[in-house]
Amino acid sequence: MAEDNRSLNSAEENNETSWYKSFGAGLASGIIKIPEGIVSLGAELVDLGADSDTASDVEEFFDKINIFEETAEERTIGKLTQSLMQIAVPGGIGFKAANAAARKLTTKALRAKRKNLYAEVGKGKKFYKTGKVGDISKTYNPNALRTGLGKVNDLNKLSKYKRFGAAVTGGALGETLVVDNDEIGTFGDMFEGPTELDRDPNLSGDTDAARKLMNRFKFGTESLLVTPFAYGVGSTVKALAKRGKDLAYSSSKFERFINKYIRAPFSPEGDLPTEVFRSEVVKKGLKAKDAARAEQLVSNITKAIDGIYPTAQEVADKTVKAANKTKFIKDINEVLLEGDVGSVLNKQKLDVILKNLDAKNIKPKFKKDLVKNLSAAKGELNNLLGILQKNNKGGAKKAQTELKGLLSDRLEGYVGNTFEIFKTKSGMFNFFRRYQPTDEVYEKTVATFMKSGRTLNESRTLIDNIINQAQNAKPPKKLPDFEYTGKTMESGKLKKEIIGLSEDATTNKAEKTALRELFGEVKDPRFTLHTAMTNLSGAARTSAYLADIIQKNAQIQKAGGKGFFWNSKEAAETAIDPLKKKIDFEYVNMKDVLGEIDATKNLSSPFSKNVVTTKEIAEGIKHANDVMTNMQGFVRGDNLTGAAAVASWFYRNLLLFPKGVSQMAKTIFSIPTHIRNFMSAGAFSAANGIIPFFLENPKLVKEAFQRGINVSGLLKLGANTPTNQRTYRDMLELGLTNTQVQVADMADIFKVTNGGAGMLGDNPLSRMLKKLKNITQNKYVQEDDTFKITNYVVELDRIIKARAKQAGKSVDEFNKEMKWDEIPKLNEFGEQTGAAWALKKEAARIVQDTVPNYAFVGEAVKTARLLPIGNFMSFPSEIIRTSTNIARQGIKEMSHIKGEGVRKIVGSNMGLTVTELLEDGTTRVVKNNAITNGTYGTGFKRMIGMATTLTGVPIAVTEGAMALYDVTEDEIDALRKFVPDWSKNSTLVPVRMDDGELRYIDFSHSNAYDLMARPFRTIMNGIQEGEQDGDTLLEGFANGAMQASGEIMNPFISESIWTKAMADLYVRGGRSEDGRQLYTDQTPLGDKMSIQFMHLGKALMPNAKPFTRIAQAALEIPDTRGEVGNISAEMAGFMGLRPIKVDPLQSMTYKIAEYQRGVRNARREFTGGFFGLLKGGPVSEQDIIERYIASNQARFEVQKEMFKNIDAAEILGESTSDLRTVFKERQISNKNFNYLQRGQFEPYYPSLDIRKKFRDIASGIGEPDNFLAATDELRDLKEIFKDLNVGNRFQTFATGGSVLPNMGEDNLEKVMPVITQIKDDMLGLDLDDEFDIQVTDYITPPPQIVTPPLPSQPMPMVPQKPQMVANNTQQPKTSTLTRTEEALLSPMEKVIAEKT
Repeated sequence: MAEDNRSLNSAEENNETSWYKSFGAGLASGIIKIPEGIVSLGAELVDLGADSDTASDVEEFFDKINIFEETAEERTIGKLTQSLMQIAVPGGIGFKAANAAARKLTTKALRAKRKNLYAEVGKGKKFYKTGKVGDISKTYNPNALRTGLGKVNDLNKLSKYKRFGAAVTGGALGETLVVDNDEIGTFGDMFEGPTELDRDPNLSGDTDAARKLMNRFKFGTESLLVTPFAYGVGSTVKALAKRGKDLAYSSSKFERFINKYIRAPFSPEGDLPTEVFRSEVVKKGLKAKDAARAEQLVSNITKAIDGIYPTAQEVADKTVKAANKTKFIKDINEVLLEGDVGSVLNKQKLDVILKNLDAKNIKPKFKKDLVKNLSAAKGELNNLLGILQKNNKGGAKKAQTELKGLLSDRLEGYVGNTFEIFKTKSGMFNFFRRYQPTDEVYEKTVATFMKSGRTLNESRTLIDNIINQAQNAKPPKKLPDFEYTGKTMESGKLKKEIIGLSEDATTNKAEKTALRELFGEVKDPRFTLHTAMTNLSGAARTSAYLADIIQKNAQIQKAGGKGFFWNSKEAAETAIDPLKKKIDFEYVNMKDVLGEIDATKNLSSPFSKNVVTTKEIAEGIKHANDVMTNMQGFVRGDNLTGAAAVASWFYRNLLLFPKGVSQMAKTIFSIPTHIRNFMSAGAFSAANGIIPFFLENPKLVKEAFQRGINVSGLLKLGANTPTNQRTYRDMLELGLTNTQVQVADMADIFKVTNGGAGMLGDNPLSRMLKKLKNITQNKYVQEDDTFKITNYVVELDRIIKARAKQAGKSVDEFNKEMKWDEIPKLNEFGEQTGAAWALKKEAARIVQDTVPNYAFVGEAVKTARLLPIGNFMSFPSEIIRTSTNIARQGIKEMSHIKGEGVRKIVGSNMGLTVTELLEDGTTRVVKNNAITNGTYGTGFKRMIGMATTLTGVPIAVTEGAMALYDVTEDEIDALRKFVPDWSKNSTLVPVRMDDGELRYIDFSHSNAYDLMARPFRTIMNGIQEGEQDGDTLLEGFANGAMQASGEIMNPFISESIWTKAMADLYVRGGRSEDGRQLYTDQTPLGDKMSIQFMHLGKALMPNAKPFTRIAQAALEIPDTRGEVGNISAEMAGFMGLRPIKVDPLQSMTYKIAEYQRGVRNARREFTGGFFGLLKGGPVSEQDIIERYIASNQARFEVQKEMFKNIDAAEILGESTSDLRTVFKERQISNKNFNYLQRGQFEPYYPSLDIRKKFRDIASGIGEPDNFLAATDELRDLKEIFKDLNVGNRFQTFATGGSVLPNMGEDNLEKVMPVITQIKDDMLGLDLDDEFDIQVTDYITPPPQIVTPPLPSQPMPMVPQKPQMVANNTQQPKTSTLTRTEEALLSPMEKVIAEKT
């Protein structure tokens, strides 16, 4: 293969320059090029006037002194840095200088105008309601004052726009100093626009100077358009970062648009004010804490009961032991229910029950534990009742009395029991397992109903109807819909929500008791306790939440803020729009909002009758409290009928539920994924600077990690210790644990689809899978919890040290004052309080902000998970949020805080010393007070940790592996050609095996933060690939940026695991996404169905490949390719670090198929498609030539890509003969392969059949065959194309060939020669060159040349056609034009004159 035709970046071939060395050289070289730009500009002006070549001398001089340029250009990062320095520094200086000058010019006039307006405000009587002008006691007229101040504000905005316009112009002038504009390029180069640069290399003197000056002008001009766009993007980001939720109340429609469609959907708060959102987080944490406490108590009670009645004895003596145990449980349940909810446990009655056990030699421990946990349960219920009674204020006195009376009733009736009839809900697999009462119970119920005067048939009919309704009803909710006023089980009506009865089924007490027995009532203190705590927790925590946000609103408004609730619409408008900008808001009554929320609609409203909020806040509150969106309602299918209900069922059970199952199979059921989940959680610690030995005290990290393991229960199979349980409940209250993002995503899918009940129902298999799911899911969550608790412990330690330093005390003294061991007191909202708890909350907030947490996922992402696209969308969205917050937290901790008397900080506020500008105008240098406050070191650790995790580790691993295995950049680039699409922009770690074979590890697969680094890596790859193709830096950057955008969006818009499997079968017609054929049209139907079933099943099953590969490697069993695996490599696969083999020959089969498809599509650019010429109708000669060039340009790009693939395969060690064989097997001739392997372009030329079709179409419509007329020009083009090298761009500066003087004539002999000429010009184009065949070289309208009369000149000789040579060069020729013609005619006019 010709070495000079290799496509892979020749600038980086055998390059040993490190990326950081090239980066540094780029900075230095870019700075040197700034004065070079200034000097060369002057030289170009001299050359323009003196027709000299001074600019070349200047360039040569700076080339000698710029010792950094060569090193910078050895790496893409260096080239990019060098270019950015050239643009940013002079452009920034020009922008600031022009802005400052404009500010000086406008300030004086602006000050005078403002002064007049302020004087008008101060003197005009219209601004006062009472009092005299100058009177201290005057009262302002708010409307008139608002108008006057609004004018001042408008004037300020107007001056800002003028200054901005001047600054943009100054920036554009600064960018004209860029010296490397040819290499950087313009958007005009990309789109052939008016700012396309002139790169004619054959000019000199004044003409070359004019070219360079015009290029500077074009380059600078583009910034006039780009800068406002960049400024707009920057302003948007700045507004989102600094103003946040305040954008919702902005008078600017643009800012409200940003809030509505960018900030709110994707921010954790959504439409909620921050204060309300934080209260929501606290409420959810407290409810999770209550649920965990209930589960722990139930578990403890179960252990005590099992100790009293061991399962082994029950199995040995089923009749006696089982009956005794059932009676014992029922008696315990009655003790728990006895008395009011808030009463203490009746220990006397319990003692009677326990004494009966003494004769059975029951261990005292079990009885003691039972009493202890039952007492604790009563205490928890009493605590929740107290919170509810404290905070459910504002309703009528009667309602409050009824509430207290109801909650003081026995729990039995609405929380105390469950029924067997609800335990076996009907489903596809258990139709015959529906609950049926015994004949004895049935007849007893019939007799009870007959006592009310019903006949035997009437009673049987009614009871059968009741049983049928109950069997088809949903089980009671964990949060039953009961009203506090008069809706109890004792009210005379059995509730429809409880047992499935119609509302008019009135029963008496005896009938209700009979129905309880008929339904198989289960009286179990564990169920009683869990249900009671769940119900009371929901009511109590919600009432406390409402009271909390009302109090916060009052505090904000008292301090002069807007708040978020108002007593009337008028009050809301005054608060939101004080300047009367007519900001349109829709207001909603808060009572209506609470009426839509299950947890609040039965509480006495704490809001007064007319309290309103904005519609956006109202929607935010509803969404946060599980009011279904339209999408959720459709998926659940509630209240849908007809076709909509059918569509909902199919969508829910055939698309969404399998999506959740497939995600579950690939995560919680996958051992390798558990390992990667643990590693990812560790990365969250490292990113916050928690790296032992390197950034953090190893002893502290060890203790924190050990505490994380203990509290999360990661390594425990049973219940945790009471101390760890209490700590875990604190973590729940703080909103840290049980917030694993992927698990929460799956849980929400299963929740909205009802766990696939429509498909699976309730059967042994589904129950077994559910139990297995719970076990593996808990471990998955515990892996995440372990590191969150680790981070929390370290963050709390950092805060303690900082606070102790600020207080001038030792850490031990500070901890002693904190009294960490004391149990914190609760406030009226049920939250823990005190100084120690405040520090814990601060540490928890840092962890919430810097570690992925499902509670902080934006509403848009949560809704999008219900679509059949995307996999675990919440995780990448959280990576973006937390990565930003890590940097923000680090900056905050390192920043100097200005004190009193300081106007602002001059320069950076993060240095060891900072410069303060005082109010009197003087400056002083002081030590950064973040150092004295003890936070600077923490912030520094955090920033270093983030940099290390985000870029340091991937780069170190890659560079280390390249050095260890002696791998070059060219080999890495070649690897990227044969990796799957999802790995092309990954961090590839090369591994050379013992036999010399090069493999790779996709490090990105195990790097949680790869999403943040991937866009930058993609841009760099795009620039490098563009350089290989001969593109400008800007073109490569633009292509890389587009790919980077796709990489960022990919987790959100790509096919989900299940959807991809479905698409393989029913969209792609039996072909996988990577092109693998699953079956063909000729595959027998039985085989096809089997393949489809297995393909879909594979998507729903855990990945067993790692285990299979390890077993095969251990037993030395060859795989399907006949190769024996390496056991070490396969074991590394459990951590996502398996070296993956690259098989260029195997991959080439898919690439050849793509190549052949690309060649066909390129041909269609001439014959078919939108612009195709064989669609029928008249076709001009110009159309034929334009489409011929377009077709060959597309063909050129296809051949170029294959040329690079062949080149990459050879770099990886494949022989030319093996490659030739693969191509031959795919019906590509040796001749075509040789063209591709040499990088020589083989152009397309219309076949005889195509030409015949042209003739037939022309004959059919009675038009001349213009294809023949273009033949000569097409042949000229073909010859030019033959000389192109596919390694470069599709371009040539050849001007040979015929020129049609008149495209309007219908001449059958014109066009075919043109086509032939183009073909001849293309023949042999080097695929390593550029394709720049210009249609204007072959077709030019008749020139309208107006020139002064010329003196008599000899007739020009008609020149011979230029001889084309390789690499796009021509033999020298002698011009036949006169000096006057040379001076006055354009290049194209000269060509025409020579050919005349």
